[in-house]
Amino acid sequence: MELLIIAILIGLIPASIAKGKGRSFGVWWFYGAALFIVALPHALIMKANNSTIEQQQLAEGMKKCPHCAELIKPDAKVCRYCGRDVAVGA
Repeated sequence: MELLIIAILIGLIPASIAKGKGRSFGVWWFYGAALFIVALPHALIMKANNSTIEQQQLAEGMKKCPHCAELIKPDAKVCRYCGRDVAVGA
C-alpha cells in the first residue's frame, strides 16, 4: 500500500514539470508514476510546447502586442518588449 502512495506522489513531479512546458498533466502523471526514473529526466530535457503555452495565456486574458506580437497583460499601455504604445482594449 505504501508503494502505491509513493508512486502516486512521485508521479506529480514530472507531471508538474511537463504541465509547465505545455504538456498534459494527466498523461505525464501516469507516466511519472509508472516509470519515474525515465519520466523525470525526460520531462526535464524536453522542450516547451510554445503554441500550447501561448493558447493557455490567451485564454487566461493576455493579449498580443499589435506591433511585435508578444504577449502582454490586458491592461498594459506600453509593450514591455518593444516599448511602443498599445491601445487599451485593443
